[in-house]
Amino acid sequence: MTLAENTLATTTACVYRTEFKSEPAEVNAGETVALVFTIRNAEGEVVRNLQIVHEQAMHLLIISDDLSEFYHLHPKQEADGSFRVTHLFPRTGNYWLYVDYTPDTHQVVDQLSLQIRGEAREAIALVEDESTTKTVDGLRVTMKSNQPLRAGEAVMLDFAVEDEQTNEPVADLQPYLGALAHFVIISENGAEFLHVHPMEPHEVSTAHSASHAVISPAHHQQTQSNKLHTFDSSATQISAHTSFPHAGLYKIWAQFQRHGLVMTVPFVVRVAERETL
Repeated sequence: MTLAENTLATTTACVYRTEFKSEPAEVNAGETVALVFTIRNAEGEVVRNLQIVHEQAMHLLIISDDLSEFYHLHPKQEADGSFRVTHLFPRTGNYWLYVDYTPDTHQVVDQLSLQIRGEAREAIALVEDESTTKTVDGLRVTMKSNQPLRAGEAVMLDFAVEDEQTNEPVADLQPYLGALAHFVIISENGAEFLHVHPMEPHEVSTAHSASHAVISPAHHQQTQSNKLHTFDSSATQISAHTSFPHAGLYKIWAQFQRHGLVMTVPFVVRVAERETL
């Protein structure tokens, strides 16, 4: 069993931790495994009443340590208060499990790891994209930032969405988990995790004007809001406001839903050091 104490709720009186186990304990590539998570408070009591954030009490992001594999799952709560989900790991190696939940008013993200047994495989090198346009399942997505990516500076990421066949803007995206898109951003070493959601229409212009602000590193992991999101189903561009805490390579997974299919579009970007005066 693995314990992980969160680093996000340090401003609250309670400290939460995630207990994790897999069934079976030793996991082989290509075999289905149950992943079980129990959230406990500082007194060791099971936390049962997590907040519902984007339609789920718990978001589980499973990512291989070379960032080549990405899975966004939602464990379901059992009678004993634990959360369970089944998954099949296709390859061997080390996987990071990011357990994203909100026990009160503060988002918590615990990072765990799980080793998958089997014949060793070669890691896939993380390389900065030459193009910021990607096509997945007929959806062409172009990502642009309103300024160069620099560590610690707020930035707006704009995603223009087009149909691959017609070359026309897509105006029929469907809400996925209560929003028109979800964005997960991980640093190359796995230490930095950002779970970002689209800006409200009225927020975009304000965020653009504040894009050069320096963001405190303490904010980089808490990017999710409990508020209800509104969305325009005819929107052809979706914007996300975030900051990258450190320089280096990051991978971005942008998730959209269209015609009932969830599409995950990956981008790899390089973030420069913050400019000094």
